[in-house]
Amino acid sequence: MYQQPCKMRTIALESCENIDESFLSTCISRFKYLRLLKLTNASWELLPSSIVSLKHLRSLDLTANERITALPNSICKLQSLQTLNLCGCVNLEEFPRDMRNLISLRWLELTTKQSSFPENGVGCLTSLRFLSIWECSNLMCLPRDTSYLASLRTVIIGNCKQLDLVIPLRLQKLGIRKVPRMVALPEWFQGATNTLQVLVIEDCENLEALPGWLRSFTSLRRLILNSCPKLLSLPEEMHRLTALTDVWIVDCPDLERRCQRDTGEDWPKISHVPNVYFE
Repeated sequence: MYQQPCKMRTIALESCENIDESFLSTCISRFKYLRLLKLTNASWELLPSSIVSLKHLRSLDLTANERITALPNSICKLQSLQTLNLCGCVNLEEFPRDMRNLISLRWLELTTKQSSFPENGVGCLTSLRFLSIWECSNLMCLPRDTSYLASLRTVIIGNCKQLDLVIPLRLQKLGIRKVPRMVALPEWFQGATNTLQVLVIEDCENLEALPGWLRSFTSLRRLILNSCPKLLSLPEEMHRLTALTDVWIVDCPDLERRCQRDTGEDWPKISHVPNVYFE
């Protein structure tokens, strides 16, 4: 006797060390109406190609699966998918070749062993608004062709030791963490002069200065500088940034001392806070 698929909408498991591929295959075959599938800290190597049958899936979270090496190209047919989290998948060797077909994808968090992104990949996601790149120790450059990323507003980059930053986009929020190759903010950054609202720079051990042209960022409202020991000063006339209401400086000893000495009435309050991310 024919049985209709169960209309379960959500499966969310925080710790999946003892769950094998057969469990995942069963979920895919039985629950055709899933909207959210979250299986974090899993220990299987492959995502079944049958995931293409989850036509209604909007969010797929595979955070911290340290054994998975690849994703099936069939995942690119999930045209309802809006969120994909692959953060902490430290052995992920490559992304599907047709990622540009994820036409609804708005949020992407990833870790990869790749040194560069392939054509028709991340750089072609026209709906993408949030991109987080973590622990990509081999990654040397971001997508070469970013002309399709017109919707991208937030980029967070963390612990990418080989990465050269080139992001010629009109961003609203930018977070950079553990990028030791960065000595100064690159010139392309001026492309966000009229749009950037939040700038977070953390654990950039060789960052020596912020450029004078930063004071032209008229939309900037939050500046967070954390653990940048070589950073000695801020650009002059920062009081021109009338939208800037929060400046948080943490573990930048010389900069903290200088700012505390030079702060005037027009300068925003400087706070000592723990690690701070985006709101």
